[in-house]
Amino acid sequence: MVDALSLLFAHPVDGSAPQAAESIPPVPLQLDAPESWRTHESFYGPYRRYAVSYPRDWHALAPASDPVHLQPPPRSGLDLAVTLSASATAVLGPQGILDAVERLAEARGLSSPRSEVSLDRWGEDGWAGCWAWNEKRDRVVRAWRVLVVGHDQQMVYVMVNGAQADVEASWGLCERILASVRLPAAELLAPEFFPLALAELLNDRRSPGEAEWSYDREGNLVSGNMRVRLGDLYRGYLADGDLDGVAGALDVRAPKTVEGLWSGRTWEEIGEHLRVVLRRQEAIKDLNVVGIPLDGGLVACPVLDAEDHMAFIPAHEPDRWGVAAQDLLTRAVAALDGEGDVQLQPVRDGAQGPILGYRIVGGDGYDSGRLLCPSLRARLEAELGGELVVAMPSAGFVLVLKDDARSREGLAKTAERGYVQRPRPLSRSLWLWTEAGLELLDS
Repeated sequence: MVDALSLLFAHPVDGSAPQAAESIPPVPLQLDAPESWRTHESFYGPYRRYAVSYPRDWHALAPASDPVHLQPPPRSGLDLAVTLSASATAVLGPQGILDAVERLAEARGLSSPRSEVSLDRWGEDGWAGCWAWNEKRDRVVRAWRVLVVGHDQQMVYVMVNGAQADVEASWGLCERILASVRLPAAELLAPEFFPLALAELLNDRRSPGEAEWSYDREGNLVSGNMRVRLGDLYRGYLADGDLDGVAGALDVRAPKTVEGLWSGRTWEEIGEHLRVVLRRQEAIKDLNVVGIPLDGGLVACPVLDAEDHMAFIPAHEPDRWGVAAQDLLTRAVAALDGEGDVQLQPVRDGAQGPILGYRIVGGDGYDSGRLLCPSLRARLEAELGGELVVAMPSAGFVLVLKDDARSREGLAKTAERGYVQRPRPLSRSLWLWTEAGLELLDS
């Protein structure tokens, strides 16, 4: 069989120039395949790249799981194939789909098809785009119909190729095959993104004197003299979908509720150790700890700070101290705000351009909580010369820029991308940071 992917990137043998099709098929609606159809699943180790269904009398050729070539039975006489191939490239919204389609077009010597691509959502967390072209090969007009689907973990190319008359006659069936394509959920990290996310999460939780976590080419997670096989960790992650759980099994100093060091302490004894962090409400819903709800599904959590960990405060402790939860938060914010200089990393317009804003990089796990600190807000507002807009895709990645249209556009992309790819996600939205506090911006 001729490899359809090789055909895609080979130049026409007779030198004829490909031409964009007169009509571009719309993105098909996702539909479940008939129960009688077969299903092919493409795996990378334990991770499923995609699944596709096809009629029982068709043939699936996939020597290494990907790409897979689906063909009708020889007796049909159809010159037709459907080919799928995955790429570990994040699709960050419809722009990523357009970029992928443009690369296909350029490989065929065609001009940019951006204005012709049919775009639509693909499930809850993906995007899809359709495009088409025709070309003459050996005096036969061949038709190409392309569907590109993807989300923040990967993209999948689906190509229908064959004699133009056969493609047109069989398009209804081909469209049902395309409609059956399924990707794993975007929140489930692909193998390419898992090591970095886990290392960043462990480094976010480690104590100042603990060796940094990293990963090597041999598939090991490394911290000082410790080596842990990433493959074993990844299989456990896929089973539960819980990155925090994987990190907690490795990190004995993981943030925990009050115990040992703090249990039974009086209000006067713990006051100077109060700090604050921001967390997603859903991330702490089962912990039964003190948390003050904010807009956008966030919670401000007062914590107790020790040298090697932070401790969340059980919900019953403020009653024992005779302190309201809101007063606890006020004291925690004041303690964090009174720590003095905070390390800030400039965000510039170009390598040597003017400073547009800052990334908060305290390195102590409290970067998100500093968004509640009034003196830091006043300082940044004065330095940047205007109101502030904030992106906080994760607790360890907080950006503050002067509020204008350009900042909002850039931060919106950063927030969306970082929320999916970074550990300890917070918000995929943008926020105004004013004297009244944090205000969620309408999307």
